[in-house]
Amino acid sequence: MNTILLVDHTEYKYQIQKLLAQLYSVISVDSAYDAISTLNMQDVDLVISQVELPGDNAFDLYNYLQKHYTYIPAIMITEKDIDTFFDKIFTQGIGNVLKIPVNENEFINLVNKIISRKNIFGLEHYVSNIKNTKAIRITSSKQIQPAVDTMLSTIESWGFAIKNKSVLNLILNEMIINAVYHSHGYTREKEMRIPVELKSGQYVDVTLCHNASLYAIAITDYQGTLTKERILQSIHKAIEQEQLILKAAETGEDISDKISETGRGIDLMRKLASEFYFIIQQNKRTEIILLFESDPNAKKSSSLKIIEDIH
Repeated sequence: MNTILLVDHTEYKYQIQKLLAQLYSVISVDSAYDAISTLNMQDVDLVISQVELPGDNAFDLYNYLQKHYTYIPAIMITEKDIDTFFDKIFTQGIGNVLKIPVNENEFINLVNKIISRKNIFGLEHYVSNIKNTKAIRITSSKQIQPAVDTMLSTIESWGFAIKNKSVLNLILNEMIINAVYHSHGYTREKEMRIPVELKSGQYVDVTLCHNASLYAIAITDYQGTLTKERILQSIHKAIEQEQLILKAAETGEDISDKISETGRGIDLMRKLASEFYFIIQQNKRTEIILLFESDPNAKKSSSLKIIEDIH
């Protein structure tokens, strides 16, 4: 049985223990100091930690992991809006942060995948009771917008009302453009808006599916060049720009030279999707998975999930 080290001084730790108890051996400690002592004495497969801890915080603990136990993954949990401390997430290179109270299915799914590194690709491992599936293969930039149009019409044909359709159109365009251009080494062509045709045997796959309560989208390339650092940098840049815009609205400052499109698609995706995952198998495959609940009142997860298979 795999072992999880839970670092939490609050009453919420009992809820986490309850979720994990049937699948894993859980060691619970209250502080980063006790966590480090445990790591030096006990084999651990995953660390789950509150962001705010007595004494040293979770970032100190994560830094210790990065120096001494690089093979042990970590998940942070917090009641705070992650955007308020994303600068620390970015500088520390933290890939998984969940908002409390955690979505139980999302939490268990993430824990299982991070520990096992199994079933990390494919919508069927993120969506239960799938009713319909549609796949689209893209081999050139000229196919991107027609593919997006097909995706949107397919989702609507399944009976889903798309909230903020124009925003979803933008998100899908940007995500697929990045997969076609950046992942295949055509960054200069993207910047110059030059159409590209992928080489023979190269393609980007887009897959849609749905069940009774949600629809989901996967965008897959087979280069595996996207990295956790690039994802965090894009989100960090988008958050910084949003803060600049809000400040400029108050002060009247001209910030036009400080605003770019960097991270725009990822930032919009974070705000619109119910759940999202970045899954990376280094130099082999990258998949971005988006889940959209049909219930307009469904709570957004406000989380960060980057699953890496670097072995």
